[in-house]
Amino acid sequence: MLHDVVREGLPFKFLERIASALQMQRGDISKAICVSPTTMARRAKAGRFNTIESDRFVALIAVFENALTLFEDDVAAATEWMATPVRGLGSKRPLDMMRTRVETEAVIDLIGRLDRTVLV
Repeated sequence: MLHDVVREGLPFKFLERIASALQMQRGDISKAICVSPTTMARRAKAGRFNTIESDRFVALIAVFENALTLFEDDVAAATEWMATPVRGLGSKRPLDMMRTRVETEAVIDLIGRLDRTVLV
């Protein structure tokens, strides 16, 4: 189950897979999940992320999946949107709002509102 994997810590090798799937640089992802370059080096050596970092990873993926839906599975458009300041988020980049659950929910809520606006 996902909750067990998150609690245990996602394997470090997932970073490359996620970066590739999201078409993002490793540095952007590590910044989004609040992992410094020093900590990233330690995680690489240990082979896994801790529980909190893993949870942020899962949140990032959930936001990206919602963005993909909004942009009709256009990965490039979703990635660009994630990296661009958005007025509905106080001119913050969605990628910078993965630090807390509240911020992550704000991004998902905004995507839901934008999606409904497009549908109307």
